[in-house]
Amino acid sequence: MTCLEAQSKIIAYIDHHLEKSEKNDFLTHIQCCEDCREELNIYYTMIEGMHQLDSNLPLSRDFTAELNERIERECKQDKKRREFLRSSISIMVVGVLGFVVFGYMNFLNITHEEEQRKRKEQQGEYYFSTMFNEILFNPNKRELMVNINVENDEEKEKTYYEKVREYENLH
Repeated sequence: MTCLEAQSKIIAYIDHHLEKSEKNDFLTHIQCCEDCREELNIYYTMIEGMHQLDSNLPLSRDFTAELNERIERECKQDKKRREFLRSSISIMVVGVLGFVVFGYMNFLNITHEEEQRKRKEQQGEYYFSTMFNEILFNPNKRELMVNINVENDEEKEKTYYEKVREYENLH
């Protein structure tokens, strides 16, 4: 904002008629430019003094201090608003990222479980036979397994899992 633009908005600022974006630009310029700040101080003293006289209020002793307090208060409000906006956006971004990561991990788990299920179906019942071979078919227990097989000759051949279940029931 140039000095000419800032000086044209002094009265609107004093009367609280500036929009937020205009007010922010105006305050930024006023804080940096001594000449415009001095002119604002003069106008503020004159206009506020007239308002106080018209309202039969006692005149303020330090218009400059009042103006500085008003500028500081409005700058703090703007700063708080920006910080709130930043923190809200940050929280939303973290939430979205968390949701994406959680969703992706869930998708990976579902995919893994589906792959494992398909592998199990393809491998059939003999998949675990190498793992249980030494427990089920060790030399000490061979006699028991032979008896199981001999007894069931009349029936159809039992599956591996049926043999395991039968073995567990005997012990």
